[in-house]
Amino acid sequence: MRLRRKIVTASVSVVCGLALAACGQQVVAHVSAADTVHSALSGVFNSPTTRFDVTAQNLPGTASLADGSFSVVITTSKGSSATSWPTEISVYHESADLADILTAGGAFYLRVDVKDIAAFTGPGAYSTISSEISQIAARPGLAFLGDILAGKWVGISKSTYLALEKQILKKDIASEQQLLNQLPSEKGMLSELKSLAKLGPNSPKVKELRLEVTSSLSQSLLTWLSIRQKADGEYSLNLPVRSFVGSVVDKLAKPVESFLDQPAVPQSEISKALKEIPAGLTVNANLWISNGSLTKIQAFIPTTSAYLEIGISHPSSPVTAPSGATMLTAAQLEGLVGDLYSPKLPSSLPMIPASPSVSGIQTGTSSSPA
Repeated sequence: MRLRRKIVTASVSVVCGLALAACGQQVVAHVSAADTVHSALSGVFNSPTTRFDVTAQNLPGTASLADGSFSVVITTSKGSSATSWPTEISVYHESADLADILTAGGAFYLRVDVKDIAAFTGPGAYSTISSEISQIAARPGLAFLGDILAGKWVGISKSTYLALEKQILKKDIASEQQLLNQLPSEKGMLSELKSLAKLGPNSPKVKELRLEVTSSLSQSLLTWLSIRQKADGEYSLNLPVRSFVGSVVDKLAKPVESFLDQPAVPQSEISKALKEIPAGLTVNANLWISNGSLTKIQAFIPTTSAYLEIGISHPSSPVTAPSGATMLTAAQLEGLVGDLYSPKLPSSLPMIPASPSVSGIQTGTSSSPA
């Protein structure tokens, strides 16, 4: 009897030992996968220049025409300071570089391929658009529109942009004041507008909130992001949206309340909004890592088979300001805004942005995606 008991005890010990060893291996593998992915994600910007090539696949319906044919290329380089990151974004249709926007050296630059963009509208569209833009460009101070039409780089220095922004803000506040003089009960709105206007991107309150947002996102990702290894060099990520968003909102509630100096949103309203997010909604992605470096991301769009494919590389050439760009003045930009809203403007001419905002950027020389 004692011998049998010893044999049973030994057998149980061996089985438990093997089970614990197997569990230990799984835990080690999971920790290793998470560490590998976290390290690769953290090291994306370790190189002097990083480039992201983004394309969409499996889009539904007529949008599927854009599958793989349109791409957005984002390239960023380390600048001379911790806050300086020269960046370029370009929008391509196959090999055609449709539009670029670039920020470097404290300036914004824009380049647009009007001819290729007009081709999507139909035959003869470019001729009509170019004729009308040329007429406007002939007006005093608007000659730079001809440079845009010709596909040349046009730039705005940061100081010019801020000067224009200040002038526009003064006009907006003056208009607001005129309105509030008629509506005395709403004078508190003007005070809030002035307070927000003082919160520039480098103000202490904005910096503090930026750190809070970064920290909250990082903590919530570590809490809710599930990582596993699918194959050699391939990993899958799973993030439950409702839990993740709830965690971020909970962490940011007090910092945002302090930043806005306004009462917090009632918890009941937050809970109600969170419940509108489907309980089973998740964000899924696959990552490819080679020699410790992240090379590709496949990010799926929830509830569909569509996904974004993001190739990651590290070009040797940094992002730099384009040479020979036409630099605009605040007076020219004000003149452009006035012309855009003038009844003299031809009605068939598409609206042109008054500030540098376009869907893409590129370096000083135009090139196709590699």
